[in-house]
Amino acid sequence: MSYLEGVEGVEGVEGVEGVEGVEGVEGVEGVGRARGFPIGAMVTHRDGIAGGWNSLGIAWKGDELPLGTEEQLARWDPRIRQFTFESELLSSLQFAIDDMPDGNGRQWATLWHFSPTKVASGDAKPEGTWQKFVTMVRPKDTTLIKQNDLVNGYADLRADRAREILAQMAPQYAFWASVVPLHRARHPRTLELINIALRLAKYAEMNFKHALCVRRPQEYSPQIQPMIQTPIHGSLPSGHSTEAFTVALLLQALVSSVNNATDARVVQLRQILLAQAARIAINRTVAGVHFPVDSMAGQLLGIALSNYLLQRCDGPSIPASGTLANVDGYRFDGHKYPDAENFSGSEQLDAGTGNFVAPAAGYSSKLGSQIGVTKSARLAWLWGAAREEWTGTYA
Repeated sequence: MSYLEGVEGVEGVEGVEGVEGVEGVEGVEGVGRARGFPIGAMVTHRDGIAGGWNSLGIAWKGDELPLGTEEQLARWDPRIRQFTFESELLSSLQFAIDDMPDGNGRQWATLWHFSPTKVASGDAKPEGTWQKFVTMVRPKDTTLIKQNDLVNGYADLRADRAREILAQMAPQYAFWASVVPLHRARHPRTLELINIALRLAKYAEMNFKHALCVRRPQEYSPQIQPMIQTPIHGSLPSGHSTEAFTVALLLQALVSSVNNATDARVVQLRQILLAQAARIAINRTVAGVHFPVDSMAGQLLGIALSNYLLQRCDGPSIPASGTLANVDGYRFDGHKYPDAENFSGSEQLDAGTGNFVAPAAGYSSKLGSQIGVTKSARLAWLWGAAREEWTGTYA
């Protein structure tokens, strides 16, 4: 079994929720984990060859490492790097939910971002402002009940898509690798970057799921009878949709050697990756565990997170003037979602350009002002290492 096939089954039934299981990426480094290490043999081996203690120093290069440089990230185990990357991302994000509904009976859950105007240095504290990044309101119960009409209709596809649905319960590495030539031997840093993207998506989606408390289709009708075990956390936004669209947009930006969003080759790649993301999301409705509205909210969150991560990895560093890279924030108003609105993947995303398109019904839109983000030197190192795997000498 190949790595890409094996990594899909890491978490079993709950699949994508176990992004932690993707720490198998660390195994590409190979040498020296404690598990299976021949401790006893190493003890007797040293006794046999080291000889009497005579400290002469080392014959290989061993200069003291400089402080705070990103180049030394290449020395670390991917598991350790993961902690530093997560810290970079999550330390600028905060989640909250309104204490009370607004005048229209809507209670907003919001992912906030800290936009710095001055970065921390030594004893100097960071300065900046908190800005809304993504904010959501859950749909009305009457909408969810009507959405089950669509869920019931999708059940006719279960026999045809059963193998896909089961294979996609874990992170969809094999599926992504069917579109782009992704392999762990050639692309270890790309896999590491995807893992970080999935961790970011997991943080955001699970906070929204917890705050919005949307019930699953099965809880509105005994006739839904999902073909797989229903996860026991909130339904909206769909985690599969969030993660699939985050990865699709990230991969397209990463692997494209042509810096032209309208180039026919780039457009084709984007269209296929986004079609794949939509199919992964829709398959969860086919399985009976998600409403179409869940996938719509997840797609919007994925659009926001992919652009955010791209700017944190590859955007400009904060200059002396304090200017920042701008990222769009988004609003999802479930109260405006039409009862019979389905999800195809094209309602709020133009696959030809990769741009957000506001649906006529008004349930999703950009926020009035953009948020300012800065490039992380650590994440830029990972982006650069992953990018080199697609553009370098051995690409």
